[in-house]
Amino acid sequence: MNPIWSSAKFLIPALNEEESLPGVLDSLIRLGIRPDQILVLDNGSQDSTPNIAIQAGAILILEPKRGYGAACLAGINFLKRSQTTPSHIIFMDADGSDDPNDLKELFLPFASDPNTDFVIGSRTLGNAEEGSLSFLQKFGNSLSCFLIRTFYGVSFSDLGPFRILKWDSLLSLELEDLTWGWNLEMQIKAVRKKMIIREIPVHYEKRKGGRSKISGNLIGSLKAGFKILYIFFKLTFFKRS
Repeated sequence: MNPIWSSAKFLIPALNEEESLPGVLDSLIRLGIRPDQILVLDNGSQDSTPNIAIQAGAILILEPKRGYGAACLAGINFLKRSQTTPSHIIFMDADGSDDPNDLKELFLPFASDPNTDFVIGSRTLGNAEEGSLSFLQKFGNSLSCFLIRTFYGVSFSDLGPFRILKWDSLLSLELEDLTWGWNLEMQIKAVRKKMIIREIPVHYEKRKGGRSKISGNLIGSLKAGFKILYIFFKLTFFKRS
């Protein structure tokens, strides 16, 4: 196993992902990642998602309050209470769209520069399968990155879900958003703290089963888009601390 991720933890939010989660867990374990490094953050699934996590030996965290950020915070709070401190936190989706084989490349900045705080897997710079991102997802990504560049002077190409932070760096951000503003809040707060942030190209594929909670329907996409804009303007103009 690559020693740089041997003490890392994987946080995988999941809501009704029984079709795709087995493949995600299998692919991680095949890379030598121990099941006890993987936290499946179940966000109120009505299918067999929790049982799949348990059968794979992963740590199951139940967070009935719906929201991507709520699930992630549940995992972070669990780790705060645990007896071991992880070196890094890896966030990835449960739908099979992220490629765990990109882990080695994502960890390279930490190996080459120990001061690196945060690495984002960029689907835009990398290889996104045709149809894996909806028009609204692409537009929302571009708009968010444009706003960050305009107001903060830092260029990003993506708000992708496959991302790694040092544990202490993550805690220092004091993230609060419970829904789809989570990734944007993370990037804005990291920029404000002048963290060393790198983007690495990654592969991105269509989900391996189930239905997207955002791009699967127009209403979900619009709600997520409005929430992301709300978080941006809240952090930029009304909450500068």
